[in-house]
Amino acid sequence: MNVAGSAKATAIINLLLSLTAPNVHPATRASVGSRPYEIAMVLSFDFRHLTFDCFLFNWETIIYMKTDYPRKIIFDMDGVITSEECYWNTAALVVWELLFSERGLALPAPPSLPPFEPAPDPSRVAAVRRVIFQDDRVITFFKQRALNSNWDLAFYTFAFQLALFLKHSSSLLQDGAADLFGGDFNLDQLPRLKNSLASPQAEQPWSPPFAEILSEWAGEATGADLGPKLHALLPQGSPAAALPLSVFTNASPLWHSVRRNFQEWYFGEAGYAALYGQAPKTPGKRGFITEEQPLLPVEQVKKTLGELRRNGWTLGVATGRPHNELLPPLKQMGILEYFDSGSVVTFDLVEEAQQTATAAGETLSLGKPHPFSLLRAYWGNGYPQQSLLAPPFPSPPAGSCYFVGDAPADLLAARAADVSFIAVLTGHDGVSGKKNFEGQGAAAILPDITHIPACLLG
Repeated sequence: MNVAGSAKATAIINLLLSLTAPNVHPATRASVGSRPYEIAMVLSFDFRHLTFDCFLFNWETIIYMKTDYPRKIIFDMDGVITSEECYWNTAALVVWELLFSERGLALPAPPSLPPFEPAPDPSRVAAVRRVIFQDDRVITFFKQRALNSNWDLAFYTFAFQLALFLKHSSSLLQDGAADLFGGDFNLDQLPRLKNSLASPQAEQPWSPPFAEILSEWAGEATGADLGPKLHALLPQGSPAAALPLSVFTNASPLWHSVRRNFQEWYFGEAGYAALYGQAPKTPGKRGFITEEQPLLPVEQVKKTLGELRRNGWTLGVATGRPHNELLPPLKQMGILEYFDSGSVVTFDLVEEAQQTATAAGETLSLGKPHPFSLLRAYWGNGYPQQSLLAPPFPSPPAGSCYFVGDAPADLLAARAADVSFIAVLTGHDGVSGKKNFEGQGAAAILPDITHIPACLLG
């Protein structure tokens, strides 16, 4: 038994001094309230797991209090453990279909692109990605602007070209086109939009200028602030200008229809039908989910995760992947068992929280760089969901949580949550991405996750 004069008890006293601060676990705060208590006796303390038991008292009440702050390392997935190559291929094919197929704008394909087909071979997939993402510079462009979702990558790349198409075609819109441009605008309207254009004899067909997305249109905007920048590209004085700003957000019918198209490509015809209970709108797609690859040899990943667990760290996940896209590759790699199921937060939980907030009249984007997924992975259900939506956020105690990521959006989420951030250089930019993290407050910048045990354990 340790008494309140010992060195360990002194450490506990320092911890207890902040019990009424916003970042204290609610169970602890509810027990102590705002009344002054003194430590009577410390029964036990475990420095490694940041747990303790003690009696507190004032002159009216005696309370037995137990608090438990877990030590967690929370991982982003893509660019950290899993590769994003299949996702980037999928995003490029989405834009290709929406611009050049009969389901979309049915534009004539330029010589640099193959004509649309639902099952392109690997060489054609590579050609599509090379042109649409401009040798992956478009991916870098959006990564540097804290856009962390590959659904968003597909959406914003397509929406940019859609805005330019509307600007180019504004004088060709015929009477009756105005009813297309409401808040419910989605992919189903694209054939109608194309058919609503007059066809002057002399005009050359419009071809998407894919390199133009790398221009200065976005300014300093990041994340959800890119939406208003896209909206500003619409032709003023045209019926298309009636499209509301909400169309360019990740809560719009257009965004959700782009996401559904993405899922068709990623899961393939059979996988999509099995998952969603309906046939995809474009049949014949073969899918990419079975082609997922780890970034590192699986045995190295297992060794790293196992060593962290043996040293008392609980491992969690905060990812933009939905649950049904996270489990298959982790099971295939044999590493799902290393992660605590209560500390895994996927897009499904983020979307559910966002829908709840929207129903309550709040306009929020809870994907990273918002810290919601990171905080939920650490606290679990320990805090009401509302506490994780807006600052002041309930930050984990210092030293009790690390977030491992590969992108600026991950760093910004960690900063907002007041969590130590470990950058790994296995993302899209590789070693050259180091500049994104230097001088930004990262606790460490490492080549890959295998260096984490030595960094944290010495």
